[in-house]
Amino acid sequence: MESAAERRRAQTRRRKRGLIADAAVHLALEKGLEAATVEAISAAADISTRTFFNYFSAKEDALTLAPAPEVEELTAFIAERPPEEPSVRVMRALVKDMAGTHLPSDEQIALWRRHPELHARASRPKDEERRFLAVITAIAARDGRDPLTDAHPSVLVTTAFGVLEWAVRASRLPAIGRAAGVLIDEAFDLLERGL
Repeated sequence: MESAAERRRAQTRRRKRGLIADAAVHLALEKGLEAATVEAISAAADISTRTFFNYFSAKEDALTLAPAPEVEELTAFIAERPPEEPSVRVMRALVKDMAGTHLPSDEQIALWRRHPELHARASRPKDEERRFLAVITAIAARDGRDPLTDAHPSVLVTTAFGVLEWAVRASRLPAIGRAAGVLIDEAFDLLERGL
């Protein structure tokens, strides 16, 4: 397990990466995709181009940053929950935390709407499968279940992440008019009652 200092360093790096991505998105919206060069993004973020390349391999990466949590963040979150808390409540707390801290900004969504090819590139994180497996394993371990022979952890995690995706999309629809966190609670209330 990583130390508190390692977690702080990782959070600082994620925050810096997010600030650079925000500068890139703002620049692309304001001046156009072609104007959002590595040099222009670096200037807007008040960093050197060398620093830019410490965080991103190309401008497209900064423009398609999918704010997904690290695997270690997810498993640490699960491990830090009270041991007596039911796993469905752990997953509710986890997806609410993700909705609060790992959602694309309104500017990012506006850019993706203007340039759908960027959204397609950002839609699935590279380590999505690893993330699912790590969370399934962590939930199975909490419950003393075997994730290979017991479907419960896999179904719970897959459903919880599906709730997150639905709540985020639905919260952006004017007709819905409710925040993602409220929608997540509504969905988990249904799940806990057994649908």
